[in-house]
Amino acid sequence: MNKVKIEKLNLSMGNKKFLKKCAELYCEIWNEPPWNENFWKIDGVIEDIKRQMERPSAAGFIAFTDDKVIGFTWGYEISKENLREISGVKSLDVLFRNGRVFYIDELGVSSPFRKKKIGEQLSNSLIINARNSCGIQYFTLRTDIKAIAARNLYAKLGFVDLHIQDAKYSQRTYWFLKLP
Repeated sequence: MNKVKIEKLNLSMGNKKFLKKCAELYCEIWNEPPWNENFWKIDGVIEDIKRQMERPSAAGFIAFTDDKVIGFTWGYEISKENLREISGVKSLDVLFRNGRVFYIDELGVSSPFRKKKIGEQLSNSLIINARNSCGIQYFTLRTDIKAIAARNLYAKLGFVDLHIQDAKYSQRTYWFLKLP
């Protein structure tokens, strides 16, 4: 395997060639179990990435080897109201008692590159960036209860499963991390 590089995702000319490749990988990953979301289309994902990257304190990272995108993550600072909108529940309001919260919206790694710590590197890059550039200490995300590898990764990173189910996707629960 060639050397894996992690690079900050921005929508400048240098990253545009990776944006379409990132969207293609996104569609591929979310079509797999346990997600089985075969409705994603490349153009829609590109527009969604652009919208997400316009949110407050938004950041993203891509993993690639040569010109092949093999992983991605992104997230943004989220308000109590936006988290309610995403989750459909008010029980996550408690996360906002002590400060600003960063929502890790997406994390994906291409199937042949899994179990090589790429998801961990991407996640750490995103968390460190939010901490260093914005001073954010509180992080949340959701994942499917059948996504065992993702759940194991989040636990390894120090996240705790809150056992709060998403209103629309009851098989997905919310996780929380507080940095010191």
